Amino acid sequence: MTIANLLRILAAIMLIVALSGSVLAYWTTQRAAFFNERINLAHESYEVHLQLSGNTYQLFKQYGDAMLIGDRDEGRGEAELIRLIRQNIRSIRYLIGQEIDLVGDEEVEELELLAQIERKIEDLIARFEVVRKDTALDQFERNWTGLSVMLDDEIDREFHKMINAALDEELEEVEATRTAAARHLQLANSVAFFLVLLAVSVSSGALWIYTRQIVQPMRRLMQGVSALAEGKFSKRINLKGRTEISEIGGVMDTMAAMVEARTESLTSQNTELEEAVRSRTAELESLLEKSRLAEETRRQMLADVSHELRTPLTIIQGESDVALRGADKTVEEYREALRRTRETAKHTNLLVNDLLFISREESGQTRLKLERIDLKHLLSETIGVFGPDIPIITDLDRAEISLDVSRIRQCVAAMIQNARRYGGPEIVVRLLRTSTGYRICVEDNGPGLPDDEKERAFERFFRGSNAADQYEDGAGLGLPVVRSIARAHGGNALLQDRAGGGLSSIMELPASTPLRVVSQS
Repeated sequence: MTIANLLRILAAIMLIVALSGSVLAYWTTQRAAFFNERINLAHESYEVHLQLSGNTYQLFKQYGDAMLIGDRDEGRGEAELIRLIRQNIRSIRYLIGQEIDLVGDEEVEELELLAQIERKIEDLIARFEVVRKDTALDQFERNWTGLSVMLDDEIDREFHKMINAALDEELEEVEATRTAAARHLQLANSVAFFLVLLAVSVSSGALWIYTRQIVQPMRRLMQGVSALAEGKFSKRINLKGRTEISEIGGVMDTMAAMVEARTESLTSQNTELEEAVRSRTAELESLLEKSRLAEETRRQMLADVSHELRTPLTIIQGESDVALRGADKTVEEYREALRRTRETAKHTNLLVNDLLFISREESGQTRLKLERIDLKHLLSETIGVFGPDIPIITDLDRAEISLDVSRIRQCVAAMIQNARRYGGPEIVVRLLRTSTGYRICVEDNGPGLPDDEKERAFERFFRGSNAADQYEDGAGLGLPVVRSIARAHGGNALLQDRAGGGLSSIMELPASTPLRVVSQS
């Protein structure tokens, strides 16, 4: 329930209590006025009845005195008392009329009793007047006897009885009114106590609701707002119920969750951005390093190419100068000069072709002439050129694969020549089946290479410490060409230490050549 509805209900209950209190007060006041008026009317009626009784007895006494000692004032005293008696009766009748207007027809009996009293008094007055006016001596004794009878029977018994009944009626009415007033007061006190108890309960309930539904939620809401202001977006208000404050707390929790999610997203994005920047920076640094190394390699390559090409070109120029200088030479001498020039040019051409192939492989433009052959048979043919002292060790009967025959033959020859030139005297060729293709291993029992030179051995024009000091010939392109051809086929080439000493040159070839780097020609 919303706070507005709770406040409306509490306000309605308090209004009902206030109206009930007002109605109770008004009703109590009206009833008190009613009881007071009725009691006052009863007292007035009682007093007038007493006056009527006194005036009546006074009248009858004067009638008796007039008969005994004579009517000295000629009936003026009796006439005045009769006037007062009749006035008393009119006053009593007026008071009874007011009581009838106040309480209803239950006072009609008093009117009937008053009428009886009035008739009785008028009858007695008329009879006393007759006796008083009869002054004959012979009638005195008889009249006095009748007067005594009226005084004893009709006045002392009947009239006195009626007057006492009227007085008792007024006293009973006063007592009944007081009893009703007491009951009303008790009822009013009970209702007032109930209203007070209801007001206290409603006030206590309102205070409890105010504390539970407004004060405490507002305190938690302010704590949540303060936490949001401090950037603690994970803190939740978690207000229960369906009040306006609970709805505000729910909106604040939703907003905090959204802000937290966005903050986490921004933090994550910032972290990713920083990571991307670091990665990109590392890539740029790597590219710069590679660019620097490439530039150094390019310069070194130019220097090495210049150095490597200068020797054969010098030989070609020297042979030509020898052939052209001096006297004419024989045909055999010219033929020998041309043969040495041709061999040197052929070597130079091979050197240029190897450099060109390496460059194409690095730029992804290698062109291979693929054929489906038996790799085991190809190894046997290639190794046979070097003599029967190099065995082939394999468990395979056949090794079907698509490759460039001439290039693979060039690789195997380069690996054997490299092992024979820089390794030991014992050379073994192994052909193994791998999970992705085949592996060719050329092993020797030579001194091997240090670990820091195994990878550099595949750099152009690099010559290891086991070769540079012992052999002057060699361009340092054998292993780089092997790796370039292997990678052009989707494989790789590497150097590993041989178990028991020596070095193992390894070329790995996949069973299927990737088309992204290789095209058939």
